[in-house]
Amino acid sequence: MSLLVAVSVFIFVSGVLGIFGNINLIVATVIVIEHRTKCTILIGILACCDLICIVFEWANAVEILLKIETFRRSCFWSISPYLYVINVQSMTILMIAVDRLFAIWKPIKYRSFGTTKYVLMCLTPGILCATVIFTASVVTMDDEQITACNPPLGYPPLVSFIWNKWIIGVDTCTILLYVVTMGMLYVRKKQFSKLDKMCSEYQFFVQQQHIMRTISVIVIAFTCSWFFCHCSVLLVTYIGLSGPVVQFFQTVAVVPAMMCYCQNYYIYLWRSHEYRTAFKRQFVAAIHCNSSYCHHTSSVSVVHSIYSSQ
Repeated sequence: MSLLVAVSVFIFVSGVLGIFGNINLIVATVIVIEHRTKCTILIGILACCDLICIVFEWANAVEILLKIETFRRSCFWSISPYLYVINVQSMTILMIAVDRLFAIWKPIKYRSFGTTKYVLMCLTPGILCATVIFTASVVTMDDEQITACNPPLGYPPLVSFIWNKWIIGVDTCTILLYVVTMGMLYVRKKQFSKLDKMCSEYQFFVQQQHIMRTISVIVIAFTCSWFFCHCSVLLVTYIGLSGPVVQFFQTVAVVPAMMCYCQNYYIYLWRSHEYRTAFKRQFVAAIHCNSSYCHHTSSVSVVHSIYSSQ
């Protein structure tokens, strides 16, 4: 039980960092009112999803610390927004990978898509998958007592097993798409090196190179957190451990999951000069409490610059 307490403390501490980071990402997206682009909006939506996940994990940590008895049915309904959003979040991560590949593979066609239509198309698969999984859970719900109220335990056992394998499949596709995108970027580098460095096509390619330098770190962090989390849950299910032991590992698996919810802001802060500059100016604006500064700060153009051709 002491380990579960330590996990709860970790959830609270990392959650503070995650909430701060995701709110900053959301603000950075909202600030670029006239210049919001496909990729920046998807990043902002992902930050919203991560923020919701963190809040519900905090509630889970409180129940663990207070040693509240938890049953699956009541748990499922109490975290139902979390269970829905977590699937939208997983598909949004995949669609950002698709977005990056599309932008490099078919740049002209990519830029011809309307932003609103494109973003809605990217969100549709996640909403459909989340709806199917949620409906299947309602139909097969039981009321078994569980160790903690989190997604792997909140779902009925069969749905949880299928859901975990589905998430691993989505994660694998995400990683493979980023690998393909990096390969495509390498091939295109040779092609674009022959172009005039002042032409729009070359400038667009340079922007994609900058983006992928940040994305490459995000992929590594994603693999070490989210992907590892679900692979470990699947492993303990397959090796035939007893029910309580499996539930214990499913509860502890929240540690890498929380890292996934919290990490994106700090990666952008570290790797992206444009976002780092925007975040600093947002912080200065917040300190001075000057709303007019928030609306007119040049962070708008800074965040926009990296995506201006998308």
